[in-house]
Amino acid sequence: MSKKLVNRVLLVNDDGIDAPGIQILKSVAENIANEVWVVAPVVDQSGVSCSVSLKSPFRVQKRSNTEYAVYGTPADCSLFAIKSVMANQLPDLVLSGINNGSNLGFETILSGTVGAAMMAMTLGVPAMALSQVSSEDNIPTNWHCSTHLAESIIRQLYPLSDKTCFNINFPNCQADQIKGIKITKQGEPDISQFVLAETQDPEGHDYFWFRAKRNQSVRDDIDKELDAANDGYIAITPLNYERTNYALYQQIKATFKV
Repeated sequence: MSKKLVNRVLLVNDDGIDAPGIQILKSVAENIANEVWVVAPVVDQSGVSCSVSLKSPFRVQKRSNTEYAVYGTPADCSLFAIKSVMANQLPDLVLSGINNGSNLGFETILSGTVGAAMMAMTLGVPAMALSQVSSEDNIPTNWHCSTHLAESIIRQLYPLSDKTCFNINFPNCQADQIKGIKITKQGEPDISQFVLAETQDPEGHDYFWFRAKRNQSVRDDIDKELDAANDGYIAITPLNYERTNYALYQQIKATFKV
């Protein structure tokens, strides 16, 4: 039996508490923690980023002493766990995922998986967001890579920093087919596959759907998480909330002489 890495781990996600990815992650977490807690949304909350329920209350369904289904966002789940049910003994690590599909580049801004991990990080708990890249062509997701390699990656990254959220994407291949690990950067946004679809309901009223597909080609920079994952590498990007453009910051300060 492998040595436990931490005492308590909290699992959150955005696909919903009954999603296959969080069940896989629970099996992984049981190998690294003495206690595994699950606090996750009742239904799919993909694309809600780090939003919290500031203007409306949310309900919580207790499934067991260590498992709670939240009628709210992924960030709500992190907040509820850390500020309420686990407040007297905080988790040593928060794992968010495993997301069904990639969270790469521009997707990272929208991701509830990443949002839940970022919320935990801001509350002082080390966090990792994990995603399994899929083909996005209505083909069932191949979980083999994340199932077999997530534990090893988590063990190598913890506890490198409690002020950083690691965004981890496993490529769409078998575990023995990966080319290796790349420490990556988020990179410039690629929204070429992000479209607005307009249609009508049976009564003739307009409604709209946002549709986004991951660009699956390797483009120009293997140090970008999108290109690394597309090229068959596990992409690991350290994220934080500081988004200041420091070069422009200094330029504007000089312009305004302040």
